[in-house]
Amino acid sequence: MAVQTKLHSAITESTVRKLLSDLTSLYLKHRTNVSRALYLSLFVALLNRIRNAIAEQKAAAAQSKRQVPPVKTPDGKPKKVELNREFFRSLLRLLKIVIPGWRSQELRLLISQSIFLVVRTLLSLYVAELDGKLVSSLVKRRGQAFLTGLAWWMVVAVPATFTNSMLSYHQCKLALQYRTRLISHIHSKYLSNMTFYSLSAIDDRIKNADHLITADVTKFSNSLAELYSNLAKPVLDMTIYNYSLSRAVGGEGLFALGLIVQVSASLMRALTPPFGKYVADEARLEGEFRFQHGRLIDFAEEIALYFGHEAEKDTLDKGYFTLIKHVNRILRRRFWHGFMEDYVIKYFWSAMGLLLCSVPVFVRLPGEGRTTGGDRTGGKWLDTRQRIR
Repeated sequence: MAVQTKLHSAITESTVRKLLSDLTSLYLKHRTNVSRALYLSLFVALLNRIRNAIAEQKAAAAQSKRQVPPVKTPDGKPKKVELNREFFRSLLRLLKIVIPGWRSQELRLLISQSIFLVVRTLLSLYVAELDGKLVSSLVKRRGQAFLTGLAWWMVVAVPATFTNSMLSYHQCKLALQYRTRLISHIHSKYLSNMTFYSLSAIDDRIKNADHLITADVTKFSNSLAELYSNLAKPVLDMTIYNYSLSRAVGGEGLFALGLIVQVSASLMRALTPPFGKYVADEARLEGEFRFQHGRLIDFAEEIALYFGHEAEKDTLDKGYFTLIKHVNRILRRRFWHGFMEDYVIKYFWSAMGLLLCSVPVFVRLPGEGRTTGGDRTGGKWLDTRQRIR
């Protein structure tokens, strides 16, 4: 009986191994098609994410319209403040003012900034690869290669720091150019046909024109200069990093990592307490505590006449300890939320990235020859790990 049981388990184990081998062979045979299908799925998921974000924004705008009285325009019509066609039409009119033509200095600055953004991303990839080679040299105990890589590290630091400084310079220069264009345009309109007199003496629809021209134009110019960099950098980094990562571990690995990140991010979002409501409640309790002290000053004579200081002390203590109890509750919630966030982002995602990077080390993919552990460290493992971070 024991012999039959061992024979049956051996047959089952061999069958499972054969099935896994057949599935692996089938997957490796169609790996290219699988990667393409996963790339397409990622693209569709990104489009769906954008569509859901737009739908959420419209729902939030509709909810705010039902709760908050609408802002009125000078002619009495309700003004819509949202990302709609009117917003993009107004933004386009302003962009035509700050970037008047194809040969303008502002457009040249934008092109130059785009080039430096690409250079910074490529330098980041090279620095990650160089970091992997340095660790590979340490693993192999190659002192000369390590010193050479360290020298290259110091050399590459020069264009890397120069690129970061140039990006900051371009952003400040763009903000200054935008402000100059807007101020010139506003001055030409404001100081022609007695417009300044009409705004101050006849038409009061635009108030505080001096503040709008001096302060708000500056804020808008700085925000507009930051907008391009804040939008272009993540898109560029995501495109180049994902492309490099897909070459190292394949589209299926990239899809798996993206799926894990999205699932864990959705879980964190579901478990995140409503800190906005907590802050609003804290502000309300602060206001009530301040009102109680103001009330004590307003009715100081009556309270002293009737010896009500003990009752007022109890009221003030109750208001203060209610506030402190709520603040302590927020602190506890933030503690556990910060613990969860740091664990997931810093350690769980890093562990998943390391697991993904281990695939080329422990699994021989088609088209790749055998390499040593040090070569893997320098070429794939740490390189890809740095890209994920």
